[in-house]
Amino acid sequence: MPTVRGPQRNQRLKFKENHPQYESHILIQRTDTVVPVLIGPQIPRKDREDTKERYARAILTLFLPWRSVDDLCQADQADIMWDQ
Repeated sequence: MPTVRGPQRNQRLKFKENHPQYESHILIQRTDTVVPVLIGPQIPRKDREDTKERYARAILTLFLPWRSVDDLCQADQADIMWDQ
């Protein structure tokens, strides 16, 4: 029986066949914990009435698994999803 040496190989995942990078890219599960650094426009404030809806949508995109915008919710449902 062969002996396996060294660290275990991290899990590798392929994109779905209809994804444009299916043939050339894979996802590799990290073993170490990382903290993502967001680059781009600032997330809207949640405590202001005029930005509450945009805040809810921004947070949903970060913490809810999704493949298309339709997976998240309709624009008028972001508050409902956020409260769940």
